Amino acid sequence: RIILWYVPKCLSSWVQNDMFTATKSMGDLLRKSITARRGTSWRTSESNFRPSETPHLTPGCINIAPCWFQQGHECYGPPPDDPENGFKPVISATLKGERSLSMIIDMQRPVLIASAALRVMHPQLYWALVATHLELGRWSKDQGLVDMHHLLKHWASVYTGASIMCNRQSPEHRDPKCPPEAFDILTCIGNCQHAVMKLTNLGIELAYDPGVLVSYSGRLVRHGIDVKDGDHIVWAWFLRDSVH
Repeated sequence: RIILWYVPKCLSSWVQNDMFTATKSMGDLLRKSITARRGTSWRTSESNFRPSETPHLTPGCINIAPCWFQQGHECYGPPPDDPENGFKPVISATLKGERSLSMIIDMQRPVLIASAALRVMHPQLYWALVATHLELGRWSKDQGLVDMHHLLKHWASVYTGASIMCNRQSPEHRDPKCPPEAFDILTCIGNCQHAVMKLTNLGIELAYDPGVLVSYSGRLVRHGIDVKDGDHIVWAWFLRDSVH
C-alpha cells in the first residue's frame, strides 16, 4: 500500500510561472490573513512568516474553496433536498470579493496538474471526487445558490479547496479534518534553496525544492516544513470529510 508520492521537478516552468503570478495577485488576501493576536492559530500567526525577497510578493496563508463548511458547522452525509436539514456549505471568504472568478481562472492550469496526478496515484478517489463535484453543482443549482454554482462551474480541481501559503514556516502537525484515506497534494515553487519537508512518523526528510510535488494523507502523516532562506510558495490541495 502506497502512503507517499514524491515527484521532484514535476512542475514545468510555465506552471510555476502561473502559480507565481496568481499568488502575487492574491497579495491583499494574504496580507490580511496574518494575525498578531495572542492565542491565534499557528497557521496564520505572524511569528511563522518571513519577509519576501521578491518585490510585490506578500507572505500569508489563505484557504480557497467554492463550497465548504465554516468551522463548527460541519455536516456529514449526502446533501439533502432541504438545506434546513443542516447541510449549509458556503463559499470561502476569500472568494466573496470582486476578483473571485478571475482568481479561480488564474489557478486553472496549475490546478489540472494536481488533478491529473491524483488520477494516476489514486484512481478510485479521483472518480469519487469527480462525482462529488458534479453532485455539489447539481445541488447548488437546485437550491438557487447562484454564486456557488457559478464558481463550481469554473473550479477546475477535483479537490474541495486549496491552501495558498507564502513564506510560512510550518511546525510538525497533522490535518484532522482531512479523510484518513485521502491523498493531499502539495506543489512548491519559489527561489528557496534549502527547504526541507519532515515526515516525522515515517522517519523521512525530503528536499522540498521548487517544482516538486508531494502527496500523502495529511491526517495520518505528521508533517512540517523548514525553510532557511529565499521565497517559498506552496499550494496545498485538500479534501474535507464533511463535504465528501
